[in-house]
Amino acid sequence: MIAKRPALKVSVIMCAFNVAPFIASAIETIKAQTYQDWELIIADDASTDDTLAIARSFAFDPRIKVYAHQRNMGYIKNKNWAFQQANGDLLTQLDADDLCGEDRLASQVEVFYKHPEVMICGTNYQMVDQNGRYLWSREFASDQHIYLNEEQYPFWFPSLMFRKELIAEVGLFSEYFEGVYGDDHHWTMRVNQKYPVYFIKEVLYSYRANPNSITNVFDNPRKLLVADILKELRRQCIAYGTDSIQQGYFDKMLDFEKALLGNRSKMSEHYRTWAAKAIDKKRFGEAWSLLKKAILANPYNLNNYRTVFYLFKNF
Repeated sequence: MIAKRPALKVSVIMCAFNVAPFIASAIETIKAQTYQDWELIIADDASTDDTLAIARSFAFDPRIKVYAHQRNMGYIKNKNWAFQQANGDLLTQLDADDLCGEDRLASQVEVFYKHPEVMICGTNYQMVDQNGRYLWSREFASDQHIYLNEEQYPFWFPSLMFRKELIAEVGLFSEYFEGVYGDDHHWTMRVNQKYPVYFIKEVLYSYRANPNSITNVFDNPRKLLVADILKELRRQCIAYGTDSIQQGYFDKMLDFEKALLGNRSKMSEHYRTWAAKAIDKKRFGEAWSLLKKAILANPYNLNNYRTVFYLFKNF
């Protein structure tokens, strides 16, 4: 007699803030999953558009739980709160402006059945435009294990599915990154110190190129530093088995940030890079403002003037 596999319920966390144009399609991709033992936890962070009303229109399905905060908590606090509401054996996310393939949950759950030693599993992803049309993706020859010494992760972080006990073991997302981004990358590095990430080569997650997402809107100068911060934290993890944030030494990381802000050449290039992104999104006023800061920081960087030409060419 073949032993029956234990049930593995999946909790999908969806944090939402002013995503009315996209949230319905995100919810529909969860409802369409071939694996049906799931709950969807939607945490609305005091949206000022129709996001909450749209989410509540799906709440007739008892698997969909909609929570509404009266005051905006901020992205990381809202996410940490939502994870604490989860009842599943396996936890994952779907950003409220993203999509996923109908076999995503089934494929990831199967990894945990076949490999009981696996604690965390991510998938390949594709970039889609605001209308959900394919833009690009990468191909991989096979599934693989990802370790901390990898310089770049091949998955989009919300695709990660993990056993619930990881939260007790590793903790939730650090509020050091509130107002910027990189919290999920840092959390993955913390997990990666203990466990490899099982990576599925198939594209099962679709990241929408939303110009209003937290990674695309320049509303905090610290966003210029995220890549440098993560690189330093990764260096610390590899060298010492921990990092300043895990140890609670936020002041040391803030000193590191201050030193970066004082590096005029580096800051010039960061401003220029964000300006180029703004040009591609046709945010020409924002791009010009960033380019002026780039030139002021380092007037000898020829790439700054090339990007000015790129701006006028696209204006």
